[in-house]
Amino acid sequence: MPNLPKPQIQMSDTDPEVKSYIYQQLLEFEPYVTQDTTVAVLSRDPMKMKLRYESEGRFFDANQLKNMYRIAIVLKEGETKLQAEGLHEDIFEAIRLAKEKLLKKLSAIQDSVVSNQERVDQINTALQNNQLH
Repeated sequence: MPNLPKPQIQMSDTDPEVKSYIYQQLLEFEPYVTQDTTVAVLSRDPMKMKLRYESEGRFFDANQLKNMYRIAIVLKEGETKLQAEGLHEDIFEAIRLAKEKLLKKLSAIQDSVVSNQERVDQINTALQNNQLH
């Protein structure tokens, strides 16, 4: 395995320090998941980002890109799947970036649901108060 580039790691073969860090980061998802939620942390090939960067007209250095970690955190429950990726030359930072992006998505979804529920509650309250002024 020493001849493989860093991003080609197998998460199951990852050293205990990285595994511990992953578990610490995943604890922050606890308010957003249920017992039925599957959580996966995946190492993806960063060179596949090359096509995305090219299509977006973004500059990238292929040599630098191949030495980066591309980590994805995926939450799946039933048919619903939500994921985010972090890309960085440091595996800990790549994991943290993926976690932060996914938490941001989850927070936005939660805010939207709460806001919609508040609106429904306000409408129901208004409908129950049939007083005319």
